Amino acid sequence: MVVSWLFRREEDRGLKTPIGVGDARAQREFIRKNKLFIHEYPKLHALLIKVFIRTLDRPEIEPEFENLSDIEIIAVEDKLMARFLLFYLGRAAADDFGELIILSGNGRGIGAYKILRGMYERIVTAAFIAKNPSEARHFLAHSDIQKGKLWKRLVEIMPEIANRYSAEQIQDLLDRQRKAQVNLKSERCNKCNQPVTQDEWTRVSLDTMAEKADPNLAALYATCSLLPTFHLHATAFGLESRLRKTQRGYAFIETSEEEAWKALMQGHNLILRLLLLQNSYFELGLDSEINARIEMFSKIWEDYARQWLS
Repeated sequence: MVVSWLFRREEDRGLKTPIGVGDARAQREFIRKNKLFIHEYPKLHALLIKVFIRTLDRPEIEPEFENLSDIEIIAVEDKLMARFLLFYLGRAAADDFGELIILSGNGRGIGAYKILRGMYERIVTAAFIAKNPSEARHFLAHSDIQKGKLWKRLVEIMPEIANRYSAEQIQDLLDRQRKAQVNLKSERCNKCNQPVTQDEWTRVSLDTMAEKADPNLAALYATCSLLPTFHLHATAFGLESRLRKTQRGYAFIETSEEEAWKALMQGHNLILRLLLLQNSYFELGLDSEINARIEMFSKIWEDYARQWLS
């Protein structure tokens, strides 16, 4: 594996202690080829700070809940849950971008692609819920199903874990799981008229969510979701892309710098889409600052493409 350790000598014991972890050569190459992005990043980071390092205040609701009908209360609750998800899915995607930069900066393009996939899904999900706030309820309720599944698996292999919780706590977990499963959107097979099992929180596929949420996100589905998924899972395509035929057989490609810059470019694109979504939804008034960063995006990657192809 291409992981370099930078050492300094401890004089008192004559030992070498690592002072850095990563691929030093790839890091130098990343800095050399990505100077425009490196100079742009502080401005991009400052915008992310403005958007996400703040308190998400509960909005004032008029009229008060007691004056609303049941349907109106549900609509208000959906909006509050959607607001919560928009902010924190975005916050998680911003963290993804930081991880993607670290991997790209070390020439680990395949790893960066894997992060890109999750980043894309979080942003698309947030954009979809922004336009369909009632979906927020289904998204959050699905956590109870996932917790129930995890609990049952853990009890199968470690029965003693049940002793850590009261009977009431366990029953509450299982009741929540059953309730969430009952409330899943259901449909019937057109051929046999039997209920179709639903495993995910929504029946809408990720590419369909992207199409319904934002045409710009839909256009990124192949490069930000489909291709990274081939690398994330055990696929023949993903394996083939990491092999190079030689006279003696096949060589495994450990570093992937071309994929690294491609993943970084796509991640940069996605983070701008995220900023636009947050700015519009929460009415942050950052239009001019975001537009300036969008203009720089084109300059950065046009310049890099010229370097790469030269």
